[in-house]
Amino acid sequence: MGLQSLIEYSNPGAKRLLLGIVGQGPSLDALTRILARDDFIAAFPWVKVAGWVPSPGVQPDNSSLEIPAILQSHPLFPDVPSLFAARPGISLALDVSHDSRHMEELRKYAPLSASLATSENILRFCEASEDGTLSIGGADNLRKAQKLFALLVDQLDGDILIIDRHDIILDMNRHVCESRGLTRAQIVGTPCAELPASLKPVLTDKAVSSYPEAKHTGKKAEITTAEVMDSGRVRYIHSICIPIADTYGKPLQFLYIRRDVTEQQHMEQRLQQTEKMAAIGELSMYMAHEIRNPVFSIGGFANSLLRNPSLDDMAREKARVIYEESRRLDGILANMLNFARPMEQTLSIFDPDDTARQAIGLINADNDERGIATVVDIPPHLPHVKGNPETLRQCLINLIKNSAEAMPDGGTITLRARLNSGFVQMDVEDTGIGIPPELQGQVFSPFYTTKEQGAGLGLAMTRKMIEEIGGKVTLASHVGKGTRVSLMLPVALTVEEDTTIPDA
Repeated sequence: MGLQSLIEYSNPGAKRLLLGIVGQGPSLDALTRILARDDFIAAFPWVKVAGWVPSPGVQPDNSSLEIPAILQSHPLFPDVPSLFAARPGISLALDVSHDSRHMEELRKYAPLSASLATSENILRFCEASEDGTLSIGGADNLRKAQKLFALLVDQLDGDILIIDRHDIILDMNRHVCESRGLTRAQIVGTPCAELPASLKPVLTDKAVSSYPEAKHTGKKAEITTAEVMDSGRVRYIHSICIPIADTYGKPLQFLYIRRDVTEQQHMEQRLQQTEKMAAIGELSMYMAHEIRNPVFSIGGFANSLLRNPSLDDMAREKARVIYEESRRLDGILANMLNFARPMEQTLSIFDPDDTARQAIGLINADNDERGIATVVDIPPHLPHVKGNPETLRQCLINLIKNSAEAMPDGGTITLRARLNSGFVQMDVEDTGIGIPPELQGQVFSPFYTTKEQGAGLGLAMTRKMIEEIGGKVTLASHVGKGTRVSLMLPVALTVEEDTTIPDA
């Protein structure tokens, strides 16, 4: 009947399959682990151990003998003849020694009805059952598992794949195929290196995939990467790869999950900014009381010294530096206070076209000198918006200045507007150096700046002012191509009768 009878034997009502085990070694450890598994016992209740010969010549009552837990309730025999004499119904005799040293004795004493198996046969069986090649649970359990996988996993939006230790795709959820226009036949059974181009990098590229690291280390790996879309917007992708190991700790398969976490990243960034704003508010109040007054005094005395005719040129220059630096520090403190405290804006209904052209006119002369062309693309009859025209003008000036600074060798700044989902969207777009994806989430943070001069409050203040009137600010950028900042301004509705709305 052979060792394969452990799987092929399918008549539980027949005479039990009795095992006779002889020897000790790694095969014994592997076999007893399989025999003790709940799923094996449930699937093959008719497989029983008839007895064990630890090693011919070793007495069963030897105190130094280590007996596996599952064999402790079974009889032990001193030699092979005793085993077969006491258990004549043995149908499968197993030599578990590493060098099959007991096979000759088994052939001599085993009945003709019994099959024999070597240590090598046993190890192959154990490896097959550990890595899932043999379905111990039976077809019914397999169907249940497949149904559960389909119900739960196929509903998820992210990619979920199962990969074996040889880099072959075993299974995946529906999203993998549907999101890439692929068929199941193009993926299942395919090595990772031979996958279609739309899927291959997701698994093999170390820069965006956690699978290569998990395969190399045998441990769980995670990675979050930023991807720039065709629109210039950034999305964050998180991938995690979890090894599924056998009882020896050797990875047999890998569960790979990849999903879009842009919304979570956005919420985390907003939460961090809210916490930072609260800290800035407390710090600003402290500075207002403890730092600003001394700075004011320093500036006053420095200004007084500058008016003193007795100072020589060197002393006057030092006094001038002190005075200018005190003024700069006072300006930084004022910006911090203005940023931290709620803004008092008188809202009204106005034409954004007029305000945008005013902002362009104020700084056009400076841009012309830098070799920067300005393009205005605003359609006629644009809806009026609700807000503060001075706030919008200041925001646009800040954005245009940022764009100009991103184009030291000249370029083009485009100011365009359009109606978009109940908002008037005003874009300030440049052809400058762009912003790397990993920095795009930080540019709206207070005090973040790449400039040698500046407090890093320009974009943070812009977002704050626009959001306080019910609008939104978004950013899109491609490195080496340019950046676009969009202001979403709430339109004025016909139900509003008052032209002046007090700030909440």
